Amino acid sequence: MADISRIKLQAKLVVLSCCHSARGQIKAEGVIGIARAFLGSGARSVLAARWALDDTATEKFMTCFYEHLFRGESASESLHEARKWMRNNGFVEVSKWASFMLIGDNVTFDFANWPVSTSTK
Repeated sequence: MADISRIKLQAKLVVLSCCHSARGQIKAEGVIGIARAFLGSGARSVLAARWALDDTATEKFMTCFYEHLFRGESASESLHEARKWMRNNGFVEVSKWASFMLIGDNVTFDFANWPVSTSTK
């Protein structure tokens, strides 16, 4: 975490989708954990998981989240839509869709103006 705190970010959104990304390594850090370090380094928003995640559920959740984000919806709306999609598509257990929390600003992206790489390395 000290390493993260020393860098200066200009990221609108940091996504931490690993098993225990919001727990932190030290219990005193509470629920925010590593997300706080990213916010302190300049990230405007952090999407982090609060508990261990099922790989299949996480893949489906992230796919839905990014689909909505790429359409121009805000991070909070994309989070809401991903949770709703999970509940309506067989992931009825709360542990499958409720782990992610958004901390910070409600950011949006304009992907229409982003350059697309044509490299075929």
